[in-house]
Amino acid sequence: MQAPLVVGLGRIGVAISGLAPNLPGVDGGSAELAALATSPAPGIAVALRAALRLGCRARACGSHGADLLGQLARSALRDAGIETDLLRAVGTSACDLVTVAGDGKLRAHYRGDRGEPVKLDVAAALAGASALLIDGSEPRDQLQAAEAAKRAQVPVIFDVSELREGAADLIAVCDILLASEREASELAPRGELTDALDELIGLGPRAVVITLGADGAIGRHGHSLVRTPAFATEDVLDAYGAGSVFHGAFAAALLSELPFHRCMELGAAAASLSLRELGPWSAMPSREDVLALTRQRRAG
Repeated sequence: MQAPLVVGLGRIGVAISGLAPNLPGVDGGSAELAALATSPAPGIAVALRAALRLGCRARACGSHGADLLGQLARSALRDAGIETDLLRAVGTSACDLVTVAGDGKLRAHYRGDRGEPVKLDVAAALAGASALLIDGSEPRDQLQAAEAAKRAQVPVIFDVSELREGAADLIAVCDILLASEREASELAPRGELTDALDELIGLGPRAVVITLGADGAIGRHGHSLVRTPAFATEDVLDAYGAGSVFHGAFAAALLSELPFHRCMELGAAAASLSLRELGPWSAMPSREDVLALTRQRRAG
């Protein structure tokens, strides 16, 4: 039996992460980096790799920069086993510069130039799809694809990594909404998380998950409220991109027809295991790693 196909649609950027003994001071001299990593930035690319590692097939659609960084990102996806035929090179790459140090973290973001709009072949993108992942990075194309996916009864999972114009329309058409606590508070500015979940459900999705970092995640599906504590992991180095890992692992669990609380549990387990190295790309856990961690919690 062929593995389910997860399709991710969005604008793929690049993350350059460095490990330093301390954050640079104002007008300070150059600091020695202990490690440096360049990989696709958190978002659709990372979510697709997480789904792939947990047993799905993966297809990336959309665009990346028409520059060296964009080519590096495309090559990384292709080398990981993700289909890239429907990715188009246009504009310049968005880039995150992340410094991880003993006294904190520093992140700078370059948005890049998106270039001329590229027409999306929605039928080709969704051919054989079992789920569609979107992140709001290409609102027009993602809305078009999400509407087509809904007509084809393909679940749409929207990870709100950043609120952009058109996000409300995407929320209304998605089946499952994933949001960080910060984004959820902007969408539903209420004091209690349970009230925020109710308000977000009212915007259209049939299920909502709010990720809470070290406090795990909370979600609502129908009348069911689910709280998933974070998994304790050793050697935590870098939490950047863990939400995208949760996104992809949740999708893989959903396509395995697991109940909602198990999808959240596997998403949380995968996210926790992605904290061990610089960026989630190189630390991406396998299906066996994730299942072993969940079994360990139950045994304990």
